[in-house]
Amino acid sequence: MIYRKGNFCLNSDFDIRVVRQEENDTDLFIPIGNRTLNLCIGKLVNPSVSRLQFPNVRNLLIRFCADEESHACTVHLLRSIDLYSSLMNFEIDYKDRCIELNETQYYAEMSIVAK
Repeated sequence: MIYRKGNFCLNSDFDIRVVRQEENDTDLFIPIGNRTLNLCIGKLVNPSVSRLQFPNVRNLLIRFCADEESHACTVHLLRSIDLYSSLMNFEIDYKDRCIELNETQYYAEMSIVAK
């Protein structure tokens, strides 16, 4: 499933639910089924670090603003359904990038790739 709004792009093997939408602000909720999430970062940060691994992630919440001047989204890794269960969060500049979320038998893999 490909989700696009403004410059934001998400290509996901998992269901994407819009849980909040106000003017340009949007919250996307993505259940990944209590899997390990591999965040592939090697090409973005440092070639000697290929990925970060987070066990037992149940859901992802992605918040972004589709305003033409804003290109940042926040990704929250959740242990349950609410924000207070967040394991961590990080920000992505999505201006020239697309988020890919792939499902495998044992884990989910998130990559940030060039558009």
